[in-house]
Amino acid sequence: MSETTLKPIIMTAFFCVLVAYGVFISSVGAVATQSADLFAMWIAGEFMQMGRIDQIYPAVGAYFDMTTPTDWWAHVSATDDTARIFPYIYPPIWAKLVSYLTAMTSFAAFDLAFLIIHQAALAATVFLATRMCGLQGMTQLAVFAMTYAALVLTTPIGLALAENQPQILVSFLIVFAFERAQFGHLRSAGTLLAIAAAIKVYPLLFIVIFLGRRQWPAIVSFAVVGGALGLTSIALAGWPLHAEYLTLIQTLTHSVIVTNFSFSIDAYLAGTVFSDDLVKVRQPRQSDTDAGWTALAKSPLWVTVSSIANICALTFVAWLAEKRPNCALVLPAAAILLALLSPLSWAYTYLTAFVFLGMLPLRLGVIGIGLVAIAAGFFHRALPMLTFDKLDYGLSGNWLIAGCLITMFAVAFVWIIWQGSDPMSVQPARRNKKS
Repeated sequence: MSETTLKPIIMTAFFCVLVAYGVFISSVGAVATQSADLFAMWIAGEFMQMGRIDQIYPAVGAYFDMTTPTDWWAHVSATDDTARIFPYIYPPIWAKLVSYLTAMTSFAAFDLAFLIIHQAALAATVFLATRMCGLQGMTQLAVFAMTYAALVLTTPIGLALAENQPQILVSFLIVFAFERAQFGHLRSAGTLLAIAAAIKVYPLLFIVIFLGRRQWPAIVSFAVVGGALGLTSIALAGWPLHAEYLTLIQTLTHSVIVTNFSFSIDAYLAGTVFSDDLVKVRQPRQSDTDAGWTALAKSPLWVTVSSIANICALTFVAWLAEKRPNCALVLPAAAILLALLSPLSWAYTYLTAFVFLGMLPLRLGVIGIGLVAIAAGFFHRALPMLTFDKLDYGLSGNWLIAGCLITMFAVAFVWIIWQGSDPMSVQPARRNKKS
């Protein structure tokens, strides 16, 4: 066998082993961690199954403080007094669907099934990102393997897997939607984005990319499927619960949650400029400890400025999408910008953009390599205490550095986009189908 033939085989084997290592190390860590984020959906399903709809969503006051409904801790501690619990803040339909499963299986089985789903979804999301950017052959395999391994070895994405955070599935659906649009399957694109928005509401903001590119079949499909899912949710769970959910969402947009793991402009303003006004919050199990987070109600002026900023951001994204209709990197740039302006963004909220980071070294050379290498080292799961401290009240300089790195990613993506239509993207001739 010649050296020319042997080299690709060795490289392929290496990248396959790298992916396998990433799957193994992240799965071991996930299995050993209680998936508190997914557990919230399970508990909501249990109360739904019991007919206790007053215990699905937390009671809201002047602001959202991320505490759970009143009876959750008593219910959970009866079987596990070490469990971590967070509130359920997803649409009612998912609590209703999970309520059917609570009578059929256990949370352990539900948790394991979602870990498998999320691992597959994460790998697929990275692959779709490389496909959107026109990578093929060994280059595609190399970028896919290194991006996937780098992501699962960071605290943000490693923790998302460990918590079985639905953001992984949402990011997959968002990227899949725009991959379909990239190749002309506009109706499928709208359908996928509608499903993502039915899990977490914020993906509906990405519709501005379709608007900017005048991709009307995707917009119509989004509206039809989104409307159908909404009506189905109301039919299954009833309108009163949806009214309560809408009130919760409105309150959430007027609130700020601050920890070393929350990355948004609102969180940084609250954690620095308005730090004296922050209110400490503890969950029941944490009442005797100094662990928790802080929360704050936004002033009317703050809410107004945030609304204007979001409108400006959406307008900019639509304009950028129109000017660069064939550039795949509009999506990660939009994902970062919208997450920075979101009232509640965690490190893993940026996953939709992170899966495209492998493009930076290819497009920016040494600068891109340096930026990605610094981020991979800074967020590495071996250094969580250095980067995130205890994820509690004490905000650190590293929290600010992390926000700066995320912002630099956005600047890098916009810079690449600004240079012209991305030559790695598919050609317009391949985008004529409307199916």
